[in-house]
Amino acid sequence: MDIVPLDFAAEPGRLAEYHALTAGVFAPGPRIPAHLFRLVAERGWRLTPAETWLAVDGGRVIGGVTLHLPDDANAHVALVRYLSVDAAHRRRGVGSTLLAHAADRARSQKRTMVLIELAAGSPGAAFARAKGMREVAAQARRVLDLTTFAPPEREIPGYRLEFLRGRSPEALTGDMITLMEVMNDAPLDDLAINDESWTPASMRQMEEAWDLARQDVFTVVARAADGSPAAFTRLFADIQEADGWGRQTDTAVLRAHRGRGLGRWVKEANTAWLKRARPDLTRVITWNAVSNGPMVAINERLGYRLLDVWNEWELRV
Repeated sequence: MDIVPLDFAAEPGRLAEYHALTAGVFAPGPRIPAHLFRLVAERGWRLTPAETWLAVDGGRVIGGVTLHLPDDANAHVALVRYLSVDAAHRRRGVGSTLLAHAADRARSQKRTMVLIELAAGSPGAAFARAKGMREVAAQARRVLDLTTFAPPEREIPGYRLEFLRGRSPEALTGDMITLMEVMNDAPLDDLAINDESWTPASMRQMEEAWDLARQDVFTVVARAADGSPAAFTRLFADIQEADGWGRQTDTAVLRAHRGRGLGRWVKEANTAWLKRARPDLTRVITWNAVSNGPMVAINERLGYRLLDVWNEWELRV
């Protein structure tokens, strides 16, 4: 068995084999389409430096690991975005070799920790524990049945909603930076990571990636009476291979506007819009920190039901 780098442009066959091993990693959640898988593995949403290494035996890809190496405030971290091994080759040291290689690459890039997310109670979690990794955060996945979702139509005095599909107009870049940076208020448990910051350039990188990954993106912003942004939420669906799934991602309310029900309001409005605009979708999946009581409560009132729990594991290198 050899561990070799993946050249995304020159090795489409090996990329396809790696995708085939990894596409179902989030089952019973949505399968990862090939175009989305490539974007996340090759560069991430923000042009993050990344490496993918494959375990190859007899010319066949039997495993792989993708590392993201942030070059911003979290340059101490190596993020394992994917680590997968062919079912027929598990328990033969392939995963151990790939993890050891990832740790070596992290050290070579002067990283002090490797992070990987794994389903609670899974063989992967047992593997991480056996390798001396430590649980540092817990995320719960919940699923909303869109076919029965019917929120009330309502308003919140002093606020109005703005609906954006796809990339944001350039004039709104400053507002979107303000809203995205509120995401730093989300609980981190014991994750030793720093706040994310955004610039007009990084915002453009992220939104350009939506098109590259063929994503249909729905954003609702709540604005105060003076026009300033107060809250937002965002939903994604694949344009070509949604397979009935939508994905609820960021939701945030600026501190000065909390306690007024804006978080639930923007999510209700955006989900109703998604249901009207994309009748092919039947489910929406979301992730929340288990410790994020307010957002969990909002999601459960909307009708989200628990699917499973995933843990972030830390390996000090």
